[in-house]
Amino acid sequence: MNKTKAATKNTPSFKIIQSVQRATDILNCFTDTSYHLNLNEISERVGLNVNTTRGLVNTLVYNGVLSHNKQYNTYSLGLYFLTKTNIIQKQMESYVASAKPLVDELAEKYHTSASLQLVNQRKIYSIYCAYPSNTAYTIGLSEYGALPLYATSSGKLLSLYNLYLQDEENLNHIEFHKYTDKTITNKQEFIKQLLVAQKNHYAYEMEEFALGVGSLAVPILDQDQKLICTVSATFFSSYFPTIKDKLLSDLNKIAAVISKKLFTNTDLPLF
Repeated sequence: MNKTKAATKNTPSFKIIQSVQRATDILNCFTDTSYHLNLNEISERVGLNVNTTRGLVNTLVYNGVLSHNKQYNTYSLGLYFLTKTNIIQKQMESYVASAKPLVDELAEKYHTSASLQLVNQRKIYSIYCAYPSNTAYTIGLSEYGALPLYATSSGKLLSLYNLYLQDEENLNHIEFHKYTDKTITNKQEFIKQLLVAQKNHYAYEMEEFALGVGSLAVPILDQDQKLICTVSATFFSSYFPTIKDKLLSDLNKIAAVISKKLFTNTDLPLF
């Protein structure tokens, strides 16, 4: 089974326009590790014959959505997306503005790093990170870097709500890489952790992504119980037992406030 077709979403309750879905599948072929692809590579990834793929690709090139390098006969994302970055940035700023004071306060109160994550498709990104102002050491977090789904607390929530609860088969396409000796490396063990997260309504990881470091995250769900955001804290693992209960309570309060803002403010789009 090819990569893109294997990752196709579950059939929705409404009609999907085939040509639009195929064009979307083509765009999803381009990733952080696949900047340039030739026509055969795109065709293989989307599971379409070359002629059909060529027609779709040429249309995307005509509209500037894809760019064609004639010298090497490869394709990449076009400058069309550059014209939309300002719009996306303003949307991100709206999300951050709704959460920043709460996340800042949490970081100061527990002397930990704290962050807001946003879900997009099957990836989750930290869009705002806060750090305490008067502590000797802090754990630096990467903003806008995609988090691994199986080794971070927010990634586990995405895996639970938007993948596992829709169809367990979605987890078959996760590639497990070992970050530490405590990293989950197989699907069945991962499912066990997801079931615990489902029962608790939060997720955590302890030294699964980095030695000496853990994280705790709570979900922010839309009306269809799909994950749209998480709010989390990242801390030195030895510190966790002393703050767990109070930290979890505060994270849940923050999530409730952010959720209320998202669903009552029509200027904030739900991605």
